[in-house]
Amino acid sequence: YMGEPPTFVAHPLAEAAVAAGPPDGPVLELASGRSGNALMLAKAGRHVLAVDISDVALSQLSIEAERRGVSANIECVLADTASYDPGEERFALVLATYFWDATAFAAACGAVMPGGLLGWEALARLPDDERPHLPWRIPHGELSARLPERFTVLEEQLVVSGGKRSTRLLARAAPAAQV
Repeated sequence: YMGEPPTFVAHPLAEAAVAAGPPDGPVLELASGRSGNALMLAKAGRHVLAVDISDVALSQLSIEAERRGVSANIECVLADTASYDPGEERFALVLATYFWDATAFAAACGAVMPGGLLGWEALARLPDDERPHLPWRIPHGELSARLPERFTVLEEQLVVSGGKRSTRLLARAAPAAQV
């Protein structure tokens, strides 16, 4: 993070999540890095909890949030995403981009409130992958296969950009049961 200047551009998955209409409530971004997503969502009035293991990335995000006047809406948490406990059904939107960990994914699914959205993009492992053993890659289609039953897939696609291949998922949790 120290070697390249940040762009603070929102990821297309975050933009798709906003377009899908998450309910009111806070946002959790796992493995946030120096997130343009957090800045975009904070500017829109959302409270964003940005979790990352890099103090450098979170410092850059904090400085940029202050510069843009949205620091009151962004809380940076220095933590290992794989072991971070987000709690249950707390967030209107949970995002992670270019990150994969099965335990973190399961916790993220549990953290989505009824009617909320889960947006996840991970590096894809394809049949022709020269390095199929890499643990941070996941086969395309595996994200939706791991979703709890309460989710409906809104979009799942294989994204190829330059030499990078990723699998992207946007899903909505079922609304709360009507009493």
